[in-house]
Amino acid sequence: MLHPIFLDDCPDYLRSADGTGSLLLAPVGTTRLFPLLQAAYATAGLSPAVVTMCAQGAGYREALAACGGPVDVVPMDEFHGDHYGASDWLLFIDARLYCVDGARRSAMLRDSVRPRASATHLVAMARHAGGTNERVEFSPDGRVRRIQRYFDSATWPLLTGVACSLVSAACLRTSNDRAAFDSLLGLRQLLSARAVPARDVPIAGEVYDLTREDEFLRLTHDVLLAPGAAAHTAPDAQVHATARLVGPVVIRTGAVVGAGARIVGPAVIGDGAHVGEDAIITHSVIMERVTVPARSSVNHRVIAVEDALNEAAGVPLPPGDEDEGAESEMDLEETGGTVYPAAKMLVDMTLSGLALIVLAPLLAVIAVLIKIDSQGPVLYIDRREGLNGTVFPCLKFRTMRVGADLRQRELQAKNDVDGPQFKLEKDPRLTRLGRWLRPMSLDELPQLVNIVLGHMSLVGPRPSPFRENQTCVPWRDARLSVRPGITGLWQVCRHDRPEGDFHQWIYFDLLYVRHMSLWLDLKIVIATVLTRGAQHSVPVQRLIAGPRLQA
Repeated sequence: MLHPIFLDDCPDYLRSADGTGSLLLAPVGTTRLFPLLQAAYATAGLSPAVVTMCAQGAGYREALAACGGPVDVVPMDEFHGDHYGASDWLLFIDARLYCVDGARRSAMLRDSVRPRASATHLVAMARHAGGTNERVEFSPDGRVRRIQRYFDSATWPLLTGVACSLVSAACLRTSNDRAAFDSLLGLRQLLSARAVPARDVPIAGEVYDLTREDEFLRLTHDVLLAPGAAAHTAPDAQVHATARLVGPVVIRTGAVVGAGARIVGPAVIGDGAHVGEDAIITHSVIMERVTVPARSSVNHRVIAVEDALNEAAGVPLPPGDEDEGAESEMDLEETGGTVYPAAKMLVDMTLSGLALIVLAPLLAVIAVLIKIDSQGPVLYIDRREGLNGTVFPCLKFRTMRVGADLRQRELQAKNDVDGPQFKLEKDPRLTRLGRWLRPMSLDELPQLVNIVLGHMSLVGPRPSPFRENQTCVPWRDARLSVRPGITGLWQVCRHDRPEGDFHQWIYFDLLYVRHMSLWLDLKIVIATVLTRGAQHSVPVQRLIAGPRLQA
C-alpha cells in the first residue's frame, strides 16, 4: 500500500509573530501549497500524513484537513516507520522543493507497483546562470594554473536537493536506529549508509526552492500567469470601489482592501488580511490576518508579520518579468520566420537523398578501398552535438588507423591549430588512403545519411563534440540553435589557418546564425564546390553584404 507523507517546514519569511507558520498552508494563487502538491503527486484519495519540522499554531491540523482530507500530523522527532507494514511504500514529499515534472513523478509512482529499487529519489540538479560555471585553479605561488568551465548536468552532475522519495517501508526498519533526517537529502544519505539499493531520477522541469522568499514569489508569479489562471476575489472579501487591481490579483476569504489602494499582480492578499487606504502593493504576497498600513508600500515581498513592513530591502523581480524584447533575436527578415527552417530541412533531405543515389558507386568504391588499405571498420562514428545540444552519431569514412583517438593526448603538443580543435598537417595516424580522402573532403560524404535522418544540414556550423563546444558559452548557444552542416561559412571563408583561426571559427559561426537564409546557403554550397571542398578561402564580402558583417 502507498502512504503519502508530506514534510512541512516554516522558512523565516513565512514565520508569524508567534513563531509559527507552514509552507503547506501558504497561499499559492487561489489555492494552498498542500492541495497543489497532492494534485501534482496524484495522492488524492489516499490518507496523507504530515511530518512537521517546526512549531505549528492552533488549528493547524484542521486547516490541513480542510484542504486535503483527514491528516495524521507527526513531529519529526516522533516519526518512525514501525507502524507501517514491511510491504508498504512511503512517498515522502518535501514542501521545500516544488518541481514541475509530471512525467517523472508519474514514473516514480509506478515504481510502487513494479519496484526497480528499494528507494527512488526525484532529485534537483545544480543549475547556474547560462547553464555553466567556471572554476579557477591556482599554483602554490598564487598564479593561475587553469580555468575550467563546467556545464550543468554534463560535467557538473551534482544534485542540490530531493523533492520526492519513494521508499520501501522495510528500508526504515532494517536497523535498530530510528530513521532520523531533516530533509529528503538527509534521508537519501541515511539509506545510502544502510546500503539500500536506490536510483536517482533528475527533475527535467522547473524547480522552486521554497526556503527562499524570491523563489516563493516566483512560484506565485508562474501560477498566476499560467494559461487558464485568472484574477479572483472571494465572495466575502471587501474591495473598496476606488481601489485598483491591475493584473492577476487574488483576494482571499475575509480580506479587506481600503479606498484608493492599488494592487499590481501577480499578487495574493491572504485570508483576513487588511490593506489600508492608498496603500500600494506590487508583485507581493500578504499572508493571512496581516495589516498593511494606510499609504504604505510593499514591493516584491512576502509579508507574514507586520514588522517586516518596516524593512527597506526588497526581493528582486522574479525571472521572466524583464523586457524580453531587449534580448537579441535572429533577423526574421533573413530567416523567413518559421518558413525558412522547414524549407531548409526539406531541401536538405531531398538533395541528400538524391546525392546518395547518384554517388552510391563512388561510396561503394571508397568503402572497398578502405577495407583493402587498412584493418578496421569502413565508417568512423563519433558522438557530436546537434540542434539544441542533442547528441547524434556523426558518420565519416575512416581515414585513421584503429586506436587513433588514444594517441591524441601524446600528440597534443604538436597541435597545429588553436582553440579546442586538434589537427596536424602531417598526422602520423592517417592511413595511406586517408591522406587522399581528407584533402578532398570525401571522408565526409557519409554525413549525407545524417542529413536524411534529420541530424544535420548541408550548410551550418561544423558538428563538434561536447569537449569543443564548451570553450565559449555564447558561441555554443548560437551554433547549437541550428542544425550543424557538412559545409559552412567558416569552412569557405577562414583564412588564418597557419596561425590558428579559432577566433574566426567563432566569428563566422555567429555571423552565419545571424544572417542565415536559403540564398546564403546556396552561395556557400556553390563556394564549396568552386573551391574543391573549401581548399581556398572566399572573401566573406562575396557572401554577405559589407554593412551586415557583424555577428
